[in-house]
This record gives sequence, structure tokens and C-alpha cells, in this order.
Amino acid sequence: MSNLLLKQICELDVFTLLVFKSIFDTGHANSAAKALDVSAPKISRCLNALRLTFNDELFYRRQQGLKPTPLAESLYVAICQFTESVYHLEQSAIQIQNAAINTDLPLHIAACNGLLSFLAPQLSTPELAQKLGQIRLHKWQENSAELIHAGALDFGITFESAENKELSYTKLGSINGIYIVAAKQHPLWDVETNITLEQICRHPFLFQELKGFNSKIDPLELFCQRQGILLPTVEKVIDREEWYAHLLTMKSVAFCSSIDMHTVKHMPGLHLERLSDTELNRLHETMMAPHYYLIEKPAVHRRYSQSQCDLVVRSLLAALEPAH
Repeated sequence: MSNLLLKQICELDVFTLLVFKSIFDTGHANSAAKALDVSAPKISRCLNALRLTFNDELFYRRQQGLKPTPLAESLYVAICQFTESVYHLEQSAIQIQNAAINTDLPLHIAACNGLLSFLAPQLSTPELAQKLGQIRLHKWQENSAELIHAGALDFGITFESAENKELSYTKLGSINGIYIVAAKQHPLWDVETNITLEQICRHPFLFQELKGFNSKIDPLELFCQRQGILLPTVEKVIDREEWYAHLLTMKSVAFCSSIDMHTVKHMPGLHLERLSDTELNRLHETMMAPHYYLIEKPAVHRRYSQSQCDLVVRSLLAALEPAH
């Protein structure tokens, strides 16, 4: 490349290169003007500047629209790489600016059942509080995805994976352990060896509904159906307090995740034992463990930095099986 040509290319502005890419992609100057939200004469001026710089027609008219010349074909990839770099530069700048503008505002995070009581102690440590500022945790609701899109919530962590083209869904991982829970005096604890699913199924079973996972049927119910086992009773609750009271007064047995365990182990009157890996695998043969998803707006609309999000997610990832 001659020094003169290099000088002429350097004098082109970024917008002119965006015009080149848009005309190449659409095949029409009017379409490029509409896509870039400028007048047709401005597109024409940019195209003339490109032609003068490269001493080439670049696009010639055909009945179907503007067709690229061989030189335009060879320039396209390099110009795309340049404009993509400019886009990433914009994203990075906006993200940092948004984070700086909103440092005094709480970060609003929605989390599904069980996660609020797990995340709150993790995120309130002095080290994280200094880096994250105030955190406002919200319970995940049916309209939480819409609230993220509207900007009322910053991001969410939940089991629901229904795709929304306006939001990004990142799989974080699945629960890596299950605990058996019952009252301390429950006869199930008389079993001296590792407790099996069949032994659990001899007692009334209780589960807390987790939307996106066991709303229709719980894994143990499905296991019993496939094994031809009849549970004495099975009941579903939504509220953690009701779940706790039921375990103490109804002689029922339940499961809790390795995440819920951090809260449940402090509930008076309950005893927990980890379900063996063998029995856990048997349970998940019928129904896979739920996956947690990080739900966010497009990067350009976020008012937090990637490092802030990573700090929130990191405390959860330590308690999960990695996503595959």
C-alpha cells in the first residue's frame, strides 16, 4: 500500500466506512440511508469519497441494485472487522460510563426461590459490598423478565430458560447436591446405612414448587411412577414457612438443594443428611436437575459492569455443577 493511499484511507471517517458496509449488505443506497438514519445525499457524498480514495467505482448499478466490484469484495472483510471493533469500543465505553453514573444507585437483582437467602450473606461481606455497592435482592416473579427488559431490574438468576430475543440467557450450572430433610425425631433417621429412594418413598413426601422445574411433577414422583411405587402422600407447597411447618408437624420427608442447605440447616427441629451420589443419579435418571440461568439486557443497555455481574455470579457458581 502506498503512503499516499494510506494517508487517504486514514482521512476517511468511521461513518463513511459504515456506509460502505451498509451498501454492500443491502445493495441499495436508499436502504443504507434508512438503516443509518441519514439523508440520501449524505450517502452519495460518502460513496464519492470512497471512490476517490480507492480510485475505483466500488459499486456499479444493476437492475437488482448496486453490485460490488472485485476491489469492493476484497475490502469488505477488512472494513467489517474495523466497524466491529468500533462497535465493541462503543459498548465498552457505554458500559463503563453507565456504571460510573449509577454507582450510588442500588443494583437490583431478581433471584428464584432459595437463592435470596443464599446470595444475601455472600453479597453483604465487607469486601464485596465495597466493590458492588448496595444490592437490592428481589424474589423472581412471573413479570421479572419484563422488568429486566424495562430497566426496573438489572438482571436475574432463575430456572426459567424460555428464550426472549430481547434478553440474553446464560446457563450457569446445575445443583450439585441434594439433602434429605425431616424432623429430628423422624423414623427415617433410624436407617443406619445410606438412605435409599425406596426408603424415602415409605413416608409422606413434601416438595416446594420451583417454577421452571417441578411445577408439573417432582422428580421423586416420576421415579415412583416408573418404579411402580405408591407414595403414602405427596404434597406441594410454595412458601418456605409452610414447607418448614409441614415437615415438623406432618412427619413428612423432603429434599433441599446444596444451596438451600445453607439456610435449612439453621431451622430448629430439622435434620439433614446428604443423599448419596448413587441415589442422586437414580433420581436424576428420571428428571434432570434444574439449571440456573443468568438473564440480562443487551450489553449496551446495562448500567453495571461485567466485573460487577461476575462478582455476583461467582458466589453462586461455587455451589453449582459447571454448565455443559
